[in-house]
Amino acid sequence: MAVGNAVEPGLDPDLYFLPYGYEQRGTPEYFVDDEQDGVVWQPDVYPFAAQAALANDCDVVIDLGCGRGGKLVTLQAAQPDWKYIGVDIGPNIAWCQQNLPFGQWVEADLETCRALPLPVEVLRRTVLVCSDVLEHLVHPEVAMDLIGSLLHGGARAAVLSTPARELRAGPADPGPPRNTSHVREWASREFCAFVRARGLEIADFSLTRSDDAGGGKTTQLALIQSRVEPEKGAAR
Repeated sequence: MAVGNAVEPGLDPDLYFLPYGYEQRGTPEYFVDDEQDGVVWQPDVYPFAAQAALANDCDVVIDLGCGRGGKLVTLQAAQPDWKYIGVDIGPNIAWCQQNLPFGQWVEADLETCRALPLPVEVLRRTVLVCSDVLEHLVHPEVAMDLIGSLLHGGARAAVLSTPARELRAGPADPGPPRNTSHVREWASREFCAFVRARGLEIADFSLTRSDDAGGGKTTQLALIQSRVEPEKGAAR
């Protein structure tokens, strides 16, 4: 899929490059990652991140918004010698700290965290993952700038995923999303514009499965491998 410029007709740069008039959810519900329905959500995102790690000679995965770390558990079973760092807040990260002995579990609020105290020798072996997290954040620009900072500090790549609104609710859906833990959902063109406005260059973009229960390819998947300067005048 071709990726357009950050500023495009009909998109509001002061509204995270959503359409003018889109209604966001001001107070999303905290997402407790304890679903037991047997469905694996975004089943191909972490295998894609593992491929990116192998391609970049990386053996560290930093998961921004890791939830209860279920997908890292699966990845760790396949790559037990890698180092795993999960970042989240509240009951999810507390559960990881109490129940998952293999990783480093860092409590940090992605709405406010602008740096992680990691040595450059670790970052240079790192692939970042931020899987279906940005739509939960009132201020996603903070998390995006954290990703940019980590890439600038040496991380080799970042893998981002988020729902594709045009395939779930329709491109003209005025918001807010049906999912009460989501603040907003971007259509693909809008999300690419938002990513680029934060100074991140998209190396690869595709649609991937939302789940392994026949939900279809309704999730955006972006690979970031380099950092460029943010566009002047891009408020968000």
